[in-house]
Amino acid sequence: MRIAIVKPDLHVTGGFEVVLDRLAAGLRERGHIVELARIDATFSPLSNISTPIDDDYLIRFRDFFFHLDMVARFEELDLSGFDVALCTQPGSYAVQHPRKVILFYHHTRSFYDLQEVIETVRGHDIELHQIAAHIVRDIDAQFLTPDVPILAGSHRVKERLAQHNGLIDNVEVLSAGIDEAFWDDAAPCAFESALCIGRHEFPKRTELFLHAMHHVNGIEGRIVGAGSFTDRLQGIDAWLQLRHRDEPVVPSWDPAGCLIDDHTLWLKQTIHKPMDELQQALELHRSRGLKSPVTFLGRLSQDELLREYRSALCVVCPAFDEDYGLTCLEAMACGKPVVACHDGGGYVELIEDGVDGLLVEPNGPAIAAAITRLEDLDLARTMGERGREKARAYTWSRAIDHLERTLARATSSASP
Repeated sequence: MRIAIVKPDLHVTGGFEVVLDRLAAGLRERGHIVELARIDATFSPLSNISTPIDDDYLIRFRDFFFHLDMVARFEELDLSGFDVALCTQPGSYAVQHPRKVILFYHHTRSFYDLQEVIETVRGHDIELHQIAAHIVRDIDAQFLTPDVPILAGSHRVKERLAQHNGLIDNVEVLSAGIDEAFWDDAAPCAFESALCIGRHEFPKRTELFLHAMHHVNGIEGRIVGAGSFTDRLQGIDAWLQLRHRDEPVVPSWDPAGCLIDDHTLWLKQTIHKPMDELQQALELHRSRGLKSPVTFLGRLSQDELLREYRSALCVVCPAFDEDYGLTCLEAMACGKPVVACHDGGGYVELIEDGVDGLLVEPNGPAIAAAITRLEDLDLARTMGERGREKARAYTWSRAIDHLERTLARATSSASP
């Protein structure tokens, strides 16, 4: 088959890009011709809108205008030279091709599963946000239809498609595999640090991990990854350190010395707190010569990442309603227990609480208590071994078999 993998080019590399690259390589190894059909998603989202848009609305509703732009541009994409189109991230499923399959991990989330979460901090924008959500959902309904085969990245994603789009019979779950490199060592080499891995973006909730590490004694927190929130996270880390030393700091998210509200720490700082306030906390932290319990490692090579996994006490995955949870499976393959939250989406379906990991409430103290519990190394090793056994079922060979069968059915069942 001549296969076009259709994707907006966001100029970032995250878990989804890792999955897509591995699937493409597997299809090529089986003799298929696979080409990426990408659209640069870094241009202004107003390229297909002739009506003038106020800059303030463009900033506040960028996701909305971006989605409209992606749909319009993918509709114009010529894929007539391909046997089948494998559509991926939002907007790409608008391609006009008689034979297409959708590899689906999420909608434009701010108008679906994150809508209510975002509206808690939007304030006076709630009515406009709801109107935008109706428009996005109406547009998506033209392309996410019962006659197009959809491969959902997890059971949680399948649930979202049923809930929001009424799609059930045409949706199957395709579970990504684990890179063979994670199986090189038969046993983990150490149990030392608490590790948190992921892009520094809104739904990942790395803020909760930072809060947790300020309640843990004697264990270093290590953060792998980068993103648009990295500077904010470093400022929050400094603010937490100052607060625990009873320093007078801004921003004062917990008036009257109350316990920190993690909902506020995660959400309200994201949208309402100016970066200059966090910068003040960071500068004050540095001037005091304070040492953080957390080390920011940035992006790592695969070899460096493997070393971090293998020396970790546990891997903390605090994300909200995650689409899949590749980090969880990688940690399990390395023999490490995983700590995730009850509202963690894809993580919840991968972890059996108390058996191969721990599921806790989404707040810093609860995550800290789970990390402390795993200082019992016999417990950590036992959970890690159970997780390693579970992870063996997630292979790329199985995932590519599934994808190849679905693409073949699409090419044989649809008329040219």
